[in-house]
Amino acid sequence: MSTADQKTLEVHFKLFGTDGVSLQSQELSKALGGRGWHVLPCACDVPPGAEGLRLPELSYQSPEAVALRQRIFSPAQGGSSTRPDGALVEQIRERARGIRRRVEDYVDAHQIRLLHIRNLMSLPYNLPATLALHELATGRPDLGFLMQHHDIYWEGPNARNFVTPHRQVSDLMDRIMCPALPNARHVLINPIAARALRTRKGLAGTVIPDGFDFGREVPPIDELAFRGKLQILAGDSRPVRGDDLVVAMPARIAINKAIELAIQFVAALDRYRAALENAPDGLGASRRRFGADSSVVLALPQGEDLQDNRPYFERLVAYARHAKIKLAYGGEIVVPDARFREGEPDRYPFYGTYQAADFVCYSPEHEGFGNQAIETVWAKRPLAVLEYPVFKRFVRNHIPHYISLGDTGQLTQLPEFGGLHQLRPDVLGQAVKTAITLLTDHGMEKKWAEENFTELRAFCGIDTVAAQYIHLYRQLLATAAP
Repeated sequence: MSTADQKTLEVHFKLFGTDGVSLQSQELSKALGGRGWHVLPCACDVPPGAEGLRLPELSYQSPEAVALRQRIFSPAQGGSSTRPDGALVEQIRERARGIRRRVEDYVDAHQIRLLHIRNLMSLPYNLPATLALHELATGRPDLGFLMQHHDIYWEGPNARNFVTPHRQVSDLMDRIMCPALPNARHVLINPIAARALRTRKGLAGTVIPDGFDFGREVPPIDELAFRGKLQILAGDSRPVRGDDLVVAMPARIAINKAIELAIQFVAALDRYRAALENAPDGLGASRRRFGADSSVVLALPQGEDLQDNRPYFERLVAYARHAKIKLAYGGEIVVPDARFREGEPDRYPFYGTYQAADFVCYSPEHEGFGNQAIETVWAKRPLAVLEYPVFKRFVRNHIPHYISLGDTGQLTQLPEFGGLHQLRPDVLGQAVKTAITLLTDHGMEKKWAEENFTELRAFCGIDTVAAQYIHLYRQLLATAAP
């Protein structure tokens, strides 16, 4: 294979945020670059002056994309379409033509033969973009397309948001989403999604876990300064201090993350203050000297896509106040590592923020993989996790030590706050007791951290994952028609 063939176009709605897909793209792109591959980004948020194709039309958050999505997926009166399908489909086609032209021109100008597309072919957030790439793939058999599906639109709690009353649009989605094409290969990040793809589409996909660079170097942060700059949303209004116990829930604020369960965990932990205050050697790896004046804090470091999830966020803040916990938010000061510049005042790299946490409570009800569980193991922090289906099926066997918050089948719902999820009291009680043991037994905490790190690295370390992608890339390049 020539050096010219070792070039890919990495395509997604956006690639430079702190959401899981962006971080995964950044991880793999860096690893591929170290192995002689040239990865060019194509997204709505490619920074000005950076290599790659900045294409605002790929955004799913622009006013135009949101308005079109509302037309497509808003239920019609009486349960059937009251608007002519033809005009809506033509609008999708018209927008797709411009996107295809821009991408195709860029691919040809840079002699790119391989496109790695993330989620655009499995989530209908921007149907013109999906159609554009589908038509490019069908019209250019000389190009290879690796279609990676972090999420599938008919799976999980968001599936109900992608039901359209427009028959022609529904037919279009069936044709272009997760398509069977001779010059395309499908990659899933867990075996549950792979089974769903085979069942619905008859396609055999390749399962590759999300990858992580366990040897990465992170710029050190001023932990105390970072803690002090967190925005307090609920509870004691004093800034977070060095003697406070910080429990992080480092995922995006989105309804499938079930952050209310982390609120319950912190509230229960705070009820055991006496045990925390009496720890003779301090708490956690940093040996926090937790005193009568200290707080147990739930920290939410991410602000990615907050505007899309504002109603859920407001329910969480109200619930935190009701539960009388201290809730802190870092979305205004935390940035993706790729955009962080040392010496920048009031900005902190996302991965670096794990240094300021003593414990991680990761509580999603649904995930494609669960990057924050992986990041927690890399950061060598104790982990409490709700055993969402993919964790149970695919991840937990590679994390020998964690504190279980039960599984999704054991959850109930609160009658207040819009039906937020609730942990079973017995499960929560046992989890908190184990957490206190772990925070106060430093030998046990170190053993858990080291063994988790070693085992998980063998499963989804970036070296292993990058090699699997390179193998698929070469297969695609070999089969794409000249």
